Amino acid sequence: MASVAPGPAVTKIFTSAPLLGFVPVAAEFKLFDILVTYGQPATVDQVIDAYKGSYGDGKALVPDDTLHAMAGLGLVESPAENTFSANALTQHLVAHPSALHGGIHFATEMLLASAFLLPKLRATNFAYPFRERETPFQFAHSQMGNERFAKSHMYSVMAECGRMASFNTFMTGKFFAVEDNAARLQNLGYDIRAVLQNPDIPATAIKMVDVGGGRGELLLHLRDALSDLNLTEQDLVVQEFNPDLGLTPGVTVMQWDYKAEAEAEEQPIKGAVIYHLAHVLHNLPDADAIRLLAKLRAAMAPYSRVLVHEFKRSTHMAFLHAAMIVAMGGRERSAEEFALLAREAGLRVAFQAFPERGDGVVELRV
Repeated sequence: MASVAPGPAVTKIFTSAPLLGFVPVAAEFKLFDILVTYGQPATVDQVIDAYKGSYGDGKALVPDDTLHAMAGLGLVESPAENTFSANALTQHLVAHPSALHGGIHFATEMLLASAFLLPKLRATNFAYPFRERETPFQFAHSQMGNERFAKSHMYSVMAECGRMASFNTFMTGKFFAVEDNAARLQNLGYDIRAVLQNPDIPATAIKMVDVGGGRGELLLHLRDALSDLNLTEQDLVVQEFNPDLGLTPGVTVMQWDYKAEAEAEEQPIKGAVIYHLAHVLHNLPDADAIRLLAKLRAAMAPYSRVLVHEFKRSTHMAFLHAAMIVAMGGRERSAEEFALLAREAGLRVAFQAFPERGDGVVELRV
C-alpha cells in the first residue's frame, strides 16, 4: 500500500476546522437525511427542491457550500461537479442520530474552546491544568465580551442557548452503538451479579445509584440483563442536576448537585450497593473528582461499591482527553491516576480492567 505523502496529509489535518464548522449547518438543513432518502446522486437544485418539499419553512438555503464541505470531510460523496450522494458515513449519521448530534457538539462548543487554548494559556502565564469554569471555553466568551457566560459551566451555557436537548441525544448513543453494559462488564471479568447478591446487604438498601446518569440507560441495560433479580424502579436511582430529562420509565430520578463544593450537598442516598459514575470523572479536574468521590465515600456502607466506567487515557482516546481539557478542565486518566484519586478520597481500588478500546471499569471500596 502506497504511503500518503506528508504534505497532503498535514494539509488535510490542519485545514479540517473550517469544514467542521459546516456540520451544524448540514444538520440544520437535514442534508444527510435528504441524500439518504433521495437514494441516488442529486444535484444542488434537487437537494433544495427536496428540502422545500419536506421542510419548506422559508429559511435561507446554503446547501451548495455546505455539501461541498461535507464532501471534503468524507461525510457525503460528490460523484460529479455539484452532484452529491450518500455514502456509508451518511447512512450511519441518519441511522444513528446521536452521532450527528455529537458532530454538532464538537463543531460548536469544542471547536470554540479549542480556538482559545493558547490565548488562555498566554493570558494566565501558562497556568495549567485548568480549573472548572476557568477553561478556554469560558475564556472565549470573556474575550467576546459575554461576561455572564465567561463564568458559567459549559453545560449551563448550552442550556441557556437551547443546546442541551441535542447534547443529551448525543450522550444517549454517542458516535456509534457500543457493547451492552452487562456484557461489557462480564467480558472485563467483573461479576456485578455477585455484588448485588451479597448476603450482607440489608433488604432496604437501594441496589444501584447512577450519579450523573442522564436518561438512565446504564441502569436499564443492567436491569434487563439481570432480570431474574427483579430490580424495581425503587432499586434503581438516577441522580442529575436537571431531573427533567425525559427519563424512560423503570428508574427513579432524583435531583442532586454532586458538583457543589458545599459540604451540605452530601450524597443523600446512604448505603446503596453500587454507586455508578459513567463518564463523570473525566468531566472534572482532579480536585473536583476527589471531592465527589469523598462524598460517595461518606455515604457508603461496608458492602457498598463505586463503579467508575471510563476510558483509559490512550492515543486512541486523545481526542476526548483534549476535549475534556479545553471545555471542562477534566481529562481521561491512567489506571495509576484513578488509584491516586481513590486514595485521596479515602477509597481503594479493588478491581480494574480496561480493554484496548472502549469503556473500562474500576471498582472502588472503603
